[in-house]
Amino acid sequence: MTSSLRQILGVFTALALAGGLALAQGDASPDKKELLQQKVAAIKESIAQNQASLRQYTWTAHTEINVKGEVKNEKNESCKYGPDGKVVKTLTTAPPQDKQMGRAKKRIVENKVGEMKEYMERAGALIQHYVPPSPENLTTALKAGNADLSRNEAQAVQLQFKDYKPGDAMTLEFDPATKKLRKLNVNSFLDEEKDKVTLDVEFQSLPDGTNHIADTLLRADANKSP
Repeated sequence: MTSSLRQILGVFTALALAGGLALAQGDASPDKKELLQQKVAAIKESIAQNQASLRQYTWTAHTEINVKGEVKNEKNESCKYGPDGKVVKTLTTAPPQDKQMGRAKKRIVENKVGEMKEYMERAGALIQHYVPPSPENLTTALKAGNADLSRNEAQAVQLQFKDYKPGDAMTLEFDPATKKLRKLNVNSFLDEEKDKVTLDVEFQSLPDGTNHIADTLLRADANKSP
């Protein structure tokens, strides 16, 4: 066999292998897409069931807002659904206040509280944007090709969503055995992308398996934060 013929056969062999690899990848893609669709559908169903089941319960949720490594707001709230279908939250514990502070110090504290109030309102609005996850936004991210999945060490399914809110990244940890959300993690921002925040949410289950938000931690380290 001449060297020219060997080269030609080598080219054809390489093309055949490349074609086979492309076909194999093409075969795997629809399977993963279908699996993604199944998992997103399971999460949406779980969210809907939990919102319906929670209407008969009162549960406790803990929220902490941490700015530049300092706890700025921490509270426990009693939560239940009201007649209008919205969650009503009643404060049960709040950070203690120093009743012995002088007038000057009190004014400083009041100013700081005023500065933080607006920030807390924006942070609270951001939390509500993700918790609980919107089924419509999950579907939109899936259709846009902005969803992916993996498994962690505990064999829980992790679904990653890009641009759930433009410019963010959200990961949902879903237990396939109980069909419940375990955790939610978000890298996002408030008004501008440089005002970055992270959001960590953990879920707990009631005796009958109904899921609810138990702990919410929002961290902000950007220069715009108070």
